[in-house]
Amino acid sequence: MFAGRLARCLSVLILVSLVLGPSFAGAEEWVVKRVSGIAYFVAPGVEAYRVEKGMVFEKGFTMGTRPGARALIARGDETIAVGPNTTFAISKRLSRGTRTTLLQRKGTIEVDVEKRQRPHFTVETPFFAAVVKGTRFEVRVREKQARVSVERGVVAVEDFASGDRTELGAGQSASSAPARKVGLSVAGKTKPVVSPGAKRAPAFETPAVKNVPAHSGAANAQADGPSGNVGASHAGSASSASKAGNAANSGAGGNANAGGSSNSGGNGASGGSGGSAGSGSDNSGSSGNAGSNGKNR
Repeated sequence: MFAGRLARCLSVLILVSLVLGPSFAGAEEWVVKRVSGIAYFVAPGVEAYRVEKGMVFEKGFTMGTRPGARALIARGDETIAVGPNTTFAISKRLSRGTRTTLLQRKGTIEVDVEKRQRPHFTVETPFFAAVVKGTRFEVRVREKQARVSVERGVVAVEDFASGDRTELGAGQSASSAPARKVGLSVAGKTKPVVSPGAKRAPAFETPAVKNVPAHSGAANAQADGPSGNVGASHAGSASSASKAGNAANSGAGGNANAGGSSNSGGNGASGGSGGSAGSGSDNSGSSGNAGSNGKNR
């Protein structure tokens, strides 16, 4: 009798694992929940292709949104709201398991992540890194400055040019504009305390910015993969999206930046770093300008 009950319990456990297993396996993936306007995914060796609802945001890929475009990326209850004219990547080297590091080149993202015992989510810009345990916050990146503001929770901010460090709570913000002033500028009803720390380079190479430390050759060798020109004639077609997805599954690494003003009739072609990333839709042969320079880690 006992053996019969044990067998039934084991059968139920096996059935539950078979049903829930795929959900658990996909729990670490960031998935596109909504997209409006024109947005692209791109990576070295992968043609740029249109972002669509239901696609997985692969590690090592870059998302670029054009003017007026928006997207919502989610992993369970955690979300990343992407604004127009935004370019960012999920670092392949620095993202492990449920730990995620975003490399934000420009634009605006708003992040809402769950609270955990240890920090598991980081946003790196060319000017500072923002590390969180669980919070809702926004990061805005412009050509020569970046700003992070917190709506809920706590965000630790580390400035690259000065080494300044601070912790932001709800209603507080910090900004960095090293070409004008070295160090963090903080604000809020209660002004955050800024402490000194060690300077360091961003996690990915950036265009030369005054006072921001540069990477050594050794650091560059540890990059996810090269960024540069990624051709995309007919990138918007279903076949191209399928090819890009297959390339993503094969482990293409690194980050390039997609999304720019379109020019009819152009075709992308692969090449060196800092070039243009082609993007098109519905086999129209359009191409777009990218904002990528250097390598990403």
